[in-house]
Amino acid sequence: MFARLLPLLKLLAALVLVLLVLDGLVFRSGLYAPWIEMNSTAGATVGDLQFIRKYTHPAAKNILVLGNSQIGEGFSAPTADQAVGASGLHFVNGAIAGTSPRVWNYLLREIDPASDRFAAIAMMVDYDPAHWTGLFADYSLDSSYAAPLLRLSDLFDYPATFLDRNERERARRTILLPLQAMRLDILDFIAHPLRRYREIVHSRPAWLEAAARYPGRDTALPDLPIDDTLDMPTDWGAQGKELQAKLEPYFHGLKISASKDTLAANIAYEHEWIGRIAARYRAKGIPVFVFSVPRGPWHGTLVAPAQPNAALLDLSRAGLIRILPGDAFVSFEKPGFFFDTLHMNHLGREAFSQRFAEIVAPLVP
Repeated sequence: MFARLLPLLKLLAALVLVLLVLDGLVFRSGLYAPWIEMNSTAGATVGDLQFIRKYTHPAAKNILVLGNSQIGEGFSAPTADQAVGASGLHFVNGAIAGTSPRVWNYLLREIDPASDRFAAIAMMVDYDPAHWTGLFADYSLDSSYAAPLLRLSDLFDYPATFLDRNERERARRTILLPLQAMRLDILDFIAHPLRRYREIVHSRPAWLEAAARYPGRDTALPDLPIDDTLDMPTDWGAQGKELQAKLEPYFHGLKISASKDTLAANIAYEHEWIGRIAARYRAKGIPVFVFSVPRGPWHGTLVAPAQPNAALLDLSRAGLIRILPGDAFVSFEKPGFFFDTLHMNHLGREAFSQRFAEIVAPLVP
C-alpha cells in the first residue's frame, strides 16, 4: 500500500518544495511587491513606501505624519513646510486611506528599520473611541494592507493581536502562504502583464508626483441651522432630501456609544500599537506626537473637544508620547472646512496644516 502511495507523496513533496522556492524568490525577496496592483490595499501600502522614500529630504529634519484618509485629504506637507519657514523642518504625508496604528507599526519597521530616519513621528489618533462600535483589533483590512510588510518572524506575534479566531487564521495565512493571499493579484498580472507594466512603470511615477501636489477638494458642506436640543438641522436647504440622506447618518452617529467592553478593548488596542511605535523611537530620543484630527463638520458645535483616553495618558506619563491638546483644531470643525462628513476640503486642509506645523515645530529638538 505504502509503495503505491510513494510516487504520489513524492509528487506532493516536490510541489510543496516548488511553492516554497517560489515564495522565497518572489515574495520574501521583495521582488513582487513593487508590481502589486496600485489600486489594491497592498498596492496602496507599496505606493506609500515609495512616496515616503521619494519625499523624505536627507538634509532636512523630516517629520512623518501618519494617518488614514482624513490625513490623506486633510494634511498638506508643502503648506506645513511653508508655515515653519527656514526652520530646517520638512513634513512628509505618510497617510494610507483605511489604515490604523497596527499597520503603521509595520510600515515604520519597513521604512525606518533603525528608527533614526525622522526627526519626529506624528500620528492621528482617536482620543475618544467611544463612538466606534466595532473592535479595532479585528479590523479585517489590516492584513491586506500589511501583506507587503509582514515577515515569517511575525507568524506568531502578528496573528495573536487579533481577537477573532477567523481573523487570526487569515493573518497566519497571509504570512505563511503569501502565494495564496495574493493569488487574485498574481492571476491578474499573468492575464494582463502589459497593462500592469504600464500601470507600474508609467502611472505610479505620475501618481507620486500628483499626490505631492494634491491641493484637496474645493467643495464645501453648507452651513445649516442646527437645533441644539436635537443635534439635527432644522432646515436642509436647497438640496433638501438629497443632502438629508447624506448627512443624517452623521448626526445620528454623534449619539452612538460603544459598549463598555468594546471601548475597553479599543483603548487597549491604542495602548498596544502606539506604545510599540513610541518605545522604538524613545530609545533613539525621537519624539512621537499624537493628535486628534478635526473630527467632523459640526463636531465643534455639537461635541465637546476630544480628551485623551486612559491609554494615551498612560503612554504620556511614561514619557513615550507627546499629546497635542484635544481642542487644538476644534476651530476647523465647521462645515465650510469639509467636503463630506469625515474629510476636510482645500480650505480645511490649508488651515489645519498651517496650524499643525506651528504647534509641532517648537516641540521638535
